[in-house]
Amino acid sequence: MSQTSNHTSRLVVIEDQIMLRDLVSSMAVTIPGITIAGEAADGREGLKLCEAENPDIIIFDLFLPGLNGIEILRQHAPKHPHARFIAISSKFTPDAIRELLELGCHAIIAKSSSAAKLKEGLREVKAGSGYLCPISASLLRESHLGGSAVAKRKSRLSNREREVLQAVAEGYSTKQIAEMLQVSVKTIEAHRANLMKKLDARSAVELTRCAFELGIIELPDRVESSGVSIPG
Repeated sequence: MSQTSNHTSRLVVIEDQIMLRDLVSSMAVTIPGITIAGEAADGREGLKLCEAENPDIIIFDLFLPGLNGIEILRQHAPKHPHARFIAISSKFTPDAIRELLELGCHAIIAKSSSAAKLKEGLREVKAGSGYLCPISASLLRESHLGGSAVAKRKSRLSNREREVLQAVAEGYSTKQIAEMLQVSVKTIEAHRANLMKKLDARSAVELTRCAFELGIIELPDRVESSGVSIPG
């Protein structure tokens, strides 16, 4: 067992469902040596919180408004190698699980798992080990070694292009995205043009469908609430 288990670990929980966020935090503090450093309801707020608090463990939902969980992991992990990550979701796919593991995620736990499984995973991560719940382990076995066409398609996008794609899919205008990312409108227009070329899309609706197919957003709730319709 790693020395990590003998020290206090500061935890950040990033989850947009209030009840689940409260339950995760309440359960986590029953484990000796874990304290809550902060909570966030969306991905961009969560990433800022992680940068400010520099927590030891981060539990994040795979699908979050503003910035999805994979992007939080992709952006935070390289700069904070000590941090340990636990992904939770009700909609894991074999591609998502493989990508999370490749990016250095330490535990993957389906929301349909019991609270005992989440607690077990949190203990293992605190102790310096990794953890896959039975559901995610089963999905991983379905994944083939060569990587899917979806994963290869997603890998062609830059970090910023994935951020812009999620924002477009969530219904933000070019001006709003520019303000959110603190860049010029022309820069966002260039990113949108590159996205349309790379993804062979001709409209915001088609970009939204691509974002769903690439696992960047989930449907139907968030996209429908943004007012963007998806043709059948």
